[in-house]
Amino acid sequence: MPNQRHSYFYPTRIEYGPGVVQELPSMVKETGFSKGLLVTDQGLESVGIPEKIRQLFEESGLVLVTFNEVKSNPTCTNVYDGTTLYKESGAQFIVALGGGSPMDVGKTIKVMATHDGSLEQYDDALGGDKLIQNNMPPFYAIPTTAGTGSEVGRSSVITVKATNKKTIIFSPFMLPDIAILDPELTVGLPLGLTAATGVDAFVHNLEAYWVDAFHPFADGIAIKGMSLCYNNLEKAVENGQDISARGHMLMGSSMGATAFQKGLGVNHSIAHALGVYYDVHHGLANAALLIATTQYNMEDENAWNRLASIGHVFGVKNDAEAILESLVHWLKRLNLPTDLKSFQINPNDLEKIEQYALSDPTCPTNSRKVQKDDIIQILEGLV
Repeated sequence: MPNQRHSYFYPTRIEYGPGVVQELPSMVKETGFSKGLLVTDQGLESVGIPEKIRQLFEESGLVLVTFNEVKSNPTCTNVYDGTTLYKESGAQFIVALGGGSPMDVGKTIKVMATHDGSLEQYDDALGGDKLIQNNMPPFYAIPTTAGTGSEVGRSSVITVKATNKKTIIFSPFMLPDIAILDPELTVGLPLGLTAATGVDAFVHNLEAYWVDAFHPFADGIAIKGMSLCYNNLEKAVENGQDISARGHMLMGSSMGATAFQKGLGVNHSIAHALGVYYDVHHGLANAALLIATTQYNMEDENAWNRLASIGHVFGVKNDAEAILESLVHWLKRLNLPTDLKSFQINPNDLEKIEQYALSDPTCPTNSRKVQKDDIIQILEGLV
């Protein structure tokens, strides 16, 4: 593969540091715009973080209109409603605040603010990226979780009701203009949610590294991202006020989303299906599937060897079995599930879950080629 043609994209501007969010209004004022749309959710409203952001902007003479109806597994309705508010309010830019859901909805509102028609026509799997033009409003991303890394991503995942599928909307033009990584904004995240979102970030890095493709940039970032997550998530869970651990997790999360332009794998394809059919939290789904999908991939010799090569990340010898054992203990220490029993998955649904997962765009890049019935066998050992 080194003798073949490749293109890589790593252009996101990142502003990192405790309290750095206070500098965002002055950055926005440089554009000359004065009114924006704040995209967030009710959970954050209940703890007052959006109000702090609105006050920061107001003190700088800027206005933020708020759309806070984003769901945990966002749908096209969220996007359409937010787009309507953006247009009717006369907003000129977008600020997304929260986890992956507000980020994804915000990025998709950015598209629909200047593009006509229904969302499904922009489905990346159908070539919709070719319809997205570079005429969209400025977009600023403020993550309050360390999980999806959507703040540095060029895509969004939205469930389209017409197809009942998690649909990827993709374009390099969707990249946030600025990602604000302020660890102080993550200290109020509940510890259980800190653990679940943190494992999502870890799996992004792991699956990206595992993809069999020539991308040394992504591999290097993924290895460091895994190390940051593995060595700091427990600290962040044990002490939510640990700014250093919180900051390392934010970086690990952004690194995972940067690395997974290389691809993801079966862990994510099944997690996406569980989100659609059972509304399972994405981070919890990734945790619950991680051991079983790792065992599945390890049955492939090349995948086994690739995993075995990074024992140093986990403080063990270069042996895939040793790494697997480390992951089992890690998830237990984080009090996260390693099966799906608590989610009450109906055994009769396994076939449709597999069908969805096999069609998910993260499945083809899995480190081991996924065959029909493989996913059913993985799930049978978990439900």
